[in-house]
Amino acid sequence: MKVRTFGRMAAAGFGAVVALVAVATPAAADPIPANEYRVIAGAGSDTTQDVLNGLGNVIRDAGNNKIIASWDARDPGGVVPAPKIKTKAANCTFTRPNGSGAGRTALRASEGETGGLFQGDNVVGCVDFARSSSFSQTSPTTTGNLTYIPFGVDAVTYAKNVDSDLPNNLTFVQLQRIYRCLTPAVSGTPVSPMLLQSGSGTRQFWLQKMGITENDIAAGDYPCIDQGTGTGYQEHDGTVLNGKFNSIVPFSVGQYVAQTNTATILAQTQVQVDDRRGPSRLGAVNGLQPVVGGKLNIAFRAELVRDVYNVVPTADLLAGSTLERVFSGPTSLVCQNAATIELFGFGVRTTNGATLFQGACGSTALKNNA
Repeated sequence: MKVRTFGRMAAAGFGAVVALVAVATPAAADPIPANEYRVIAGAGSDTTQDVLNGLGNVIRDAGNNKIIASWDARDPGGVVPAPKIKTKAANCTFTRPNGSGAGRTALRASEGETGGLFQGDNVVGCVDFARSSSFSQTSPTTTGNLTYIPFGVDAVTYAKNVDSDLPNNLTFVQLQRIYRCLTPAVSGTPVSPMLLQSGSGTRQFWLQKMGITENDIAAGDYPCIDQGTGTGYQEHDGTVLNGKFNSIVPFSVGQYVAQTNTATILAQTQVQVDDRRGPSRLGAVNGLQPVVGGKLNIAFRAELVRDVYNVVPTADLLAGSTLERVFSGPTSLVCQNAATIELFGFGVRTTNGATLFQGACGSTALKNNA
């Protein structure tokens, strides 16, 4: 079932209620209660799961009902492998999407695409948007079945163990050489580059910036890269650096800031962010600090700054539809809540930059089929 209109909702009233609203109990993750089926449901990126939980709490209709149901990338109870989720009242029980790629795959499955990760699951009509911290290819495109709507600005840097002898500052070229296995040590300290799990948008973004392809990884062309015992480490989890004093791992700056702001976020949005920083410390790149004054530094190394998106079916962005009112344009309900987005560690761009990868909040120009 498509979510194209407000149905019985009064559109004017829906658009009017966008202020922060207090709720009774903290929401650690996922819709609470789990059977509170809201108007639109999404899943995908670990990077933006917390901020979407926050937006899901503060954006309400005229009857004070929450509109956005956002399902976390990981099981909130820490169960591995994660149990399936149920996003709608009828059917819609399927594997929890962990990462941007998995979220977009779930969205395509919801639109009727068959096979792959969700084969055998009830997915058709079950996902209305996908959280994505990356675009699905290296060059921007303006046509396609999916529209990538930016709502925040993130950056990615490396994290190291706070007790490591590795430098607190590396150059962009040094990072590339480390991940290409050309620099096995920095200032006399051995360095081991870690990689995030398959399907992660941050993994995709980082590999692109390092000049490495997934085919290179599959072929074993970079044997120094540490993927743990599987296909990579859970993203934005600094505890993977426990006991690893010679390792570096990519880390979302927005996520790091949010994990630093757990108490304030809980007080203002009733979202309990999982602080997974562990022993990690973010590194500077080319002398630029990723966090300045407790906030993401939008002037960080340009190659490592990225937009983060909510991806929706292009055909569903009809004028007056729920998806259009929630996500599309500078006056959308999401973009009106810039303070919430910034609280969770992300910047907000109000004007378009030089490329489609620097879109203003709510821009609908960037599209693709995957």
